[in-house]
Amino acid sequence: MNLAEKIALISTEYTQDDIGQWIEERTETDVFAIVESVTMSEFYQAGMQGFKPEYRMTVWMTEYNGQNLIEYNDKTYTVYRTYRRDDGRMELYVTERKGDEDDSE
Repeated sequence: MNLAEKIALISTEYTQDDIGQWIEERTETDVFAIVESVTMSEFYQAGMQGFKPEYRMTVWMTEYNGQNLIEYNDKTYTVYRTYRRDDGRMELYVTERKGDEDDSE
């Protein structure tokens, strides 16, 4: 039996300020998800596309609105694939986000 864990679904939107600079605005929504390892088949298929899959996270479809980032255990992940199930849930396949990590010390 898998227990639900808290994750944050993060959507990003970019707006311009008064002098034309692009500002990223993030909106976080905390939800509970079943967090599992990916299957060997998923690991292989995603690897062929250049991804290193980390987890499959299952949430209710009503909670997922196309967010592209997930925060879980103090790490940020990118959603690279989704799967809509017949039972009202959505599977989110994620890989660890690289590149714009927080540089604060």
